[in-house]
Amino acid sequence: MNEREDRRLRVLVGVDGSPAARLALEFAVREARLRDAMLVVVMSVELPDYAWIDPYEVNKHPEDATMDRAEHKLRTILSEMDTAGIDVDRVITTAPAPSALVDRSAGAELLVVGSRGHGGFRGLVMGSVSMQCMLHAHCPVAVVRPEPHPEEAVEHPHRTLAETRRQTTATFI
Repeated sequence: MNEREDRRLRVLVGVDGSPAARLALEFAVREARLRDAMLVVVMSVELPDYAWIDPYEVNKHPEDATMDRAEHKLRTILSEMDTAGIDVDRVITTAPAPSALVDRSAGAELLVVGSRGHGGFRGLVMGSVSMQCMLHAHCPVAVVRPEPHPEEAVEHPHRTLAETRRQTTATFI
C-alpha cells in the first residue's frame, strides 16, 4: 500500500444549523463526491456555564445534555442531505469553531464554511469564523454565500448630493 492509499482524502465542513451552513454542507457533499473523499462534518458547541449561577449544578454535568442535543441536531442536519456513498465522520467539539476547523484543516483537500452563521453581527458581509478560516487554514477554503434574490432587495434610489441635502437639511428662509 502506498502513501496515497494510507491517507484518505478529506473534505472538511463547519456546520451550526444556520441557512449558510446548510448551503456549505450541500457544497461540501458535492465536493466530497467529486473527489471521492471522506466528508468530515464539524460542529462546535459552547457548553453552558451554570457554576456562576448555582454552584450545585456543577455536579450535574450539564455538558452531557448539551452534547446529546448537539449530536441529535447534527444527525438531523445530515439526515436531510443525500450522503449516500460518502464516508461521513461527525465531529462535535467544545473547541471554538475557528480553531476546531483550522486545526483539522491540516492535510484536508478543502475546508468549506458558510459566509454567515449564527453569530451576532448580522450586518457583516463575512462571519468571523469564515474570516479566521480564510486567514489561517492549512488547505484551500471555500466560503459559500447564499444566492442573491433581486426580488427581495430593497430599492435604494440613487440621489444627487443636492437632493440628499434638501431631504436632510432644514431650509432657512
